[in-house]
Amino acid sequence: MICSLSTSDIIGIISLVVNSSLAIWIVWTLQNKLTNKRYLKDHLIGEIKELRLEYKKFMSDLHSGNLKPKKIVPWFKLMNIKVQDTMEILSKEYEINKDILKNYQIELRELVTEFEEFNKNYKSNQFIALKSDSQNKLITFQQKNNSKFNELIILINNGS
Repeated sequence: MICSLSTSDIIGIISLVVNSSLAIWIVWTLQNKLTNKRYLKDHLIGEIKELRLEYKKFMSDLHSGNLKPKKIVPWFKLMNIKVQDTMEILSKEYEINKDILKNYQIELRELVTEFEEFNKNYKSNQFIALKSDSQNKLITFQQKNNSKFNELIILINNGS
């Protein structure tokens, strides 16, 4: 049966096998690349959600009077490192402005460290009980800035 095939038939069969193999390789390669990009996006979105959760917990603890002043300053430094690390990756991978959360960090740190309750309790390192005026300022800050984390998640999802 093979002997009865003409040269053009053999070339056609080889061409079909080569084209099919090439198509399968292209689909497999693209699928892996898309999967890897999705995993990276999911990981970075998880990082943003974790940062948001840490800030929410901090503000909740501050509202509840569960924080001491000398724990707050190192916490801000640690958060600065975490945010900077994540934002560097976002900047490199998706060309997202790495300073998107900088104002958030600076404003929150300044707000908290300028509270009268923070300064009065710093030396003795007693738990901070915020007055209603300070709590209102913190709530206003949250209302004004809460969307920044969701904006980042949208930017990551829209990135290529």
